[in-house]
Amino acid sequence: MRVVRLMVVLALAAFGTAAERPRESVTFVVSARSTVHDLSAAELRRIFLGQTSRWSDRHRIVVCLRPTDSPEGRIMLDRLVRMSDIDYSQNWIGAVFRGAAATAPAVYPSREALLKAVANSPDAIGFVLTADPLPAAVRAITVDRKTPDDPAYPIVR
Repeated sequence: MRVVRLMVVLALAAFGTAAERPRESVTFVVSARSTVHDLSAAELRRIFLGQTSRWSDRHRIVVCLRPTDSPEGRIMLDRLVRMSDIDYSQNWIGAVFRGAAATAPAVYPSREALLKAVANSPDAIGFVLTADPLPAAVRAITVDRKTPDDPAYPIVR
């Protein structure tokens, strides 16, 4: 009986911890000069895997990343590309080696550096944690026509 009671207490504690954890999501951003407004989760996945390398206007996509050990990097790996960081790196090495991608994505050490890079290139796409407001030089895009605050937004932890 004591073991069952302990298991119930542990289960309730774990449930409470999960319920109290704040919802984290990433916002995908493009330059304010970009013509992209919405992408499907599948399209984003292909872009961030290097399988799609050009926008519809035939310009080369510039992929901008945060480190895979950052909170937003973990969300992108777990929820969008569904790979470990090692597999993701190997995927890009293979894409560049095969010629499917011209270069591997640039990794930016800070949110500000990534936003500046995206703002400076109308062909760039990147992602940041949703929590903070965006500067005017970049614009959030919707994913599957949903914004990050929508309960049905697909890229959350």
